Amino acid sequence: MRDALVHRGPDDAGVEVVGNVGLVQTRLSIVDLSERGHQPMRHPDGEWLLGFNGEIYNHLTLREELDGATFVGTSDTETLLWALARWGPPVVSRLNGQFAIAALDLRGGRLLLARDRFGIKPLYLAQTDDGVWFASEPAALIAAGIPAEPVEGAWRALGEGSYFDGEATLLDGITRAAPGSWTAISLQDAELSSWLWHTPAGDVDAARAARLVHRSRSQLTSELESTLRGAVDGALLGDAVVGTMLSGGLDSSLITALAVESKPDLVAFGASYTPDGGLDEGLAARRVADRLGIDLELINTTPADWRRGFVAATVHYGCPIANASAITVAQIAFRARERGVKVLLTGEGADELFGGYGSLHAGALVAFLPWQQRLLRRAEPVLLGDPVRVLRAVARLVGGRLSGLRQTGGDTPQPPPADATARSIRPQDWEALTSPDTGRDAFADALIAYSHHAGERRALEAGLLSRLTYTLSWLLNRMDKNVMQASVEARVPFLEPEVVDLVLNLPLEVRVGPWTKGILRDVARRVLPWSVAHRPKIYGMDYDAAGWIEAAANPGFLADGVLRETLAIPEGEFERALGTATGVRRLRLWSAEVWCRSVFAGHSIQEIDRDLWRHD
Repeated sequence: MRDALVHRGPDDAGVEVVGNVGLVQTRLSIVDLSERGHQPMRHPDGEWLLGFNGEIYNHLTLREELDGATFVGTSDTETLLWALARWGPPVVSRLNGQFAIAALDLRGGRLLLARDRFGIKPLYLAQTDDGVWFASEPAALIAAGIPAEPVEGAWRALGEGSYFDGEATLLDGITRAAPGSWTAISLQDAELSSWLWHTPAGDVDAARAARLVHRSRSQLTSELESTLRGAVDGALLGDAVVGTMLSGGLDSSLITALAVESKPDLVAFGASYTPDGGLDEGLAARRVADRLGIDLELINTTPADWRRGFVAATVHYGCPIANASAITVAQIAFRARERGVKVLLTGEGADELFGGYGSLHAGALVAFLPWQQRLLRRAEPVLLGDPVRVLRAVARLVGGRLSGLRQTGGDTPQPPPADATARSIRPQDWEALTSPDTGRDAFADALIAYSHHAGERRALEAGLLSRLTYTLSWLLNRMDKNVMQASVEARVPFLEPEVVDLVLNLPLEVRVGPWTKGILRDVARRVLPWSVAHRPKIYGMDYDAAGWIEAAANPGFLADGVLRETLAIPEGEFERALGTATGVRRLRLWSAEVWCRSVFAGHSIQEIDRDLWRHD
């Protein structure tokens, strides 16, 4: 298991066996680089043993409250160890940062496993007749002897993309710990019990929303700016070198601009694709870096370079990749590691919080936004060349306070009217997102969270909330697995609890209007040029990756490979898929073949690369 995870922690490793429990840890040293941060770490009273992956950004604040603690080092691991011994599992609700925790509680007779609020750090489990196994990656569980078998229905899940979300994986007997969960394993009989310590719906606060609605847009912008600045400052924690991923888009540019305020010598990393200006993020990233006065390292993406990273990125991703960006993310991380950078701040989470994926909520946005704002959002890219014209138009539409837009009401939240039924609640084009593990309708649960609102407002807020973790599930998996492939940690300031708590309770008018991503662009205009703050969203890593593969691949690798037999694909379906799949679906077919050869046939990355590519 240790050797299977060495890329996640090349700086140190430890193994501790206590009774019938074994903890294995590989360490990427970021806070307290000395041996005093060695893991697994034992509490002086001998009753707690901790293995921990991630960072606790507010650990110094917690230290101040741990009177009588005899710290020997400065690591956040040691802080967490003492906090667990003093306050027990409930302390996780006070943690800022990202983490997967394995804590042996000898006095309580249990092993405790925990995962952060949004599952930024991965944690997988497998229960067998011999006991319970857990690890940061499925490969470590397989290395420990867990049989590698695909789940029934893996082929269907591959086509739907449903394997990215929820607790189920494509591997039979291997599950993901839910984000925001604890799992307790009895030391006596290995019995499991799990519970959620956090859900995003729990961050919705009717009383706070009622207070925020009476503040001006300028006041709300200042509060969001201050909250984001605090989140970025916290994410800069470390004794190792920290950088950022910079695409030149709104989200990563804002994170980088705020980070530079604290670290003027910060280095940013990105990717360039010069053959297609529509997909080339390098030009925009360069403009931002020049404006901020920082060093920018760009990798130049070419089909040949992308192909060289395809197999390794798929293997480290742990399942068929979601899209082509996983390879580019890994290559950016390798460049960062070459520069001595161990941590990269990213802009993940902003699209989910501020409705950046407009197509997912198109019907609800049309129903909620006034026609003037719908028109402005459509014209936004065209108007960028004349910001004064936009400002004047917005001034007429928005005014100085939110009173010019629709409000939620008074200080006391009122229940929705009794006739607020499906009319305006679930947009016609909304597809119910059902958890494959619980059968619960996430949209229905989100409607309950926003029961203090009604009509189109409630429908859009519930839509944003129910989709919050859907896209994040694969984005965070990509960002963790494919940067850890290069022994680099990714951090996500937008998902810090103070940020999420604020955004989920903002008046919807400022959250999503009058322009795309609403108030986030207001914050960005305070620290970035207008052209960056209002840059339209592009998908710069959305290459024709399947075409790149097929231009150099051995055709028989997929057509005559192991995928069809391994996933028990019904006769004729595989051939139809090969004949009709395009774009990302076709890429996933190639990636699935690589994954099957790696996991089920036991082929090495080198062997798969050899068999995949033509050598003419």
